[in-house]
Amino acid sequence: MTNQITLLEQQIMSDIEERRELMSRLRLLYVRYGFSPRDEELFLYHSIPIIYSIWEGFIQTAFKIYIQELNKLELTIDQVCDSITIYHIESTFPQFKQYPDAEKFKKKVSFFNKLRVFYKTNPLEINPNINTESNVGFKVLNRILTEFNLEKIPEYPEPRYSLEEELDKFLLKIRNTVAHGQQSSIVVKREDLERAIKLVDKLMDLVFDRIKTGFINRSYLK
Repeated sequence: MTNQITLLEQQIMSDIEERRELMSRLRLLYVRYGFSPRDEELFLYHSIPIIYSIWEGFIQTAFKIYIQELNKLELTIDQVCDSITIYHIESTFPQFKQYPDAEKFKKKVSFFNKLRVFYKTNPLEINPNINTESNVGFKVLNRILTEFNLEKIPEYPEPRYSLEEELDKFLLKIRNTVAHGQQSSIVVKREDLERAIKLVDKLMDLVFDRIKTGFINRSYLK
C-alpha cells in the first residue's frame, strides 16, 4: 500500500510541476521577447484559454492516475463504494442516462449483453474516461470529486476568495468567450494572467490533497 501511495503522489506531483513550469513560461514569454503593446494584448487575450487547458488537462490526468491505482488493487464490484460504481456504470453504459429507443432492438440486445459481461467481470476495471463537460467549473469539479467519494472543495478555501467566482465568472467566462470566437470588449491584462495562474495553482493543490487523502483513507471502499 505504501508503495502505491508513493507512486500515486509522485505521478500527480510530477504532472503538477510540469504544468506549473508551463504556466511560468507563459508568464515570462511576453517579457522575454519584448512584445509590442498590440502583440502583448493579443498574447494575453489568448493566454487564458491556454491556462484553462492546463487546468482541465490536470483534472483528466490526475483522475486517470487515481483510477489506474485503484484498478491495480483488483477490487470487486461488491467492495467499491456506491458512488464509484454508479460513475463506472454510467461511463460504461450511457444508456443509463438515455435509455435506447424500444424499437432499436439490436442496440438493446447489445446493451444487455454488455451488462451481463459487466457483472461477471472480476476484478472491476473502473472506466478511466472522465466527463468534464468541456467546462470544469466549480460545480463540475465537485461533481467529479463526489463521484469518486472524495471530499468536496469549499467555495471559500480562504477568507474573501471565492473559487466559484474565480473559476466560473473569471477563468471560464474569458476562456469561453475567446474559444467560441465571440467579439468581445474583454481586455486581458498582465494581472489577469497572474490571477488565472494563481487560481489553477491553488486548485491543483486542493484536488491533489483530496485524491491523496481518499486513497490513503480508502474512501473508494463501501
